[in-house]
Amino acid sequence: MAQQLPADEAITREADKLAARSAGAIDKADQQSRQLRQAIPDVGAAVPLPVPLPAPDPADIARRYAPPLQPEAALFVLVSLSMPKSSLERLAAQAGKAGATLVLRGVVDGSLTRTAEMTAAVIRQHPGAQFQIDPTLFRRFNVDQVPTFVLAAPTAQGQSCAKDCDAQQTFARVSGDVTLDYALEHLARQANPRFATLAEQRLKQLRGTP
Repeated sequence: MAQQLPADEAITREADKLAARSAGAIDKADQQSRQLRQAIPDVGAAVPLPVPLPAPDPADIARRYAPPLQPEAALFVLVSLSMPKSSLERLAAQAGKAGATLVLRGVVDGSLTRTAEMTAAVIRQHPGAQFQIDPTLFRRFNVDQVPTFVLAAPTAQGQSCAKDCDAQQTFARVSGDVTLDYALEHLARQANPRFATLAEQRLKQLRGTP
């Protein structure tokens, strides 16, 4: 018996379904192909070369391996709390600016508390001031009157003072009821070249000049 062929409409519908499935498969394959291309790096693309490191700076290397600088000379102002208040406060104000230390021989009337109160009163007025109690500095620099202004090299701070205190030229000093800037000016003119330069540096620091 002869097989009955499907009607034209059925054939058309089936063809449309096949075409739709084929188009969907093509779209899916195209999408997967694009994703694959994105995942695989383009080996032909230009790769930036690494930035070369700068050449070492000889000056920087020299600074790193240079021996440590020697500490600069210390500036002391040897004073007493029995000095006139105006003189002491003037020196306290200037010492704070110049980086000097105010040195006392000992405590007032044997009382550390009384000494602390008096120095604290000065520091409240001049916060940059620094006090130190050290009778050995009076002996090392042969100081018998106040105020005395001393520029001392680091080696001088650990030495005892014999007859000739300045035999090694390890410090320079000047005494008198004068201002710190006047004393530094005097040291800059009268001291040996080494301390003259240090006095000038402290003077600039005191005056805030470059």
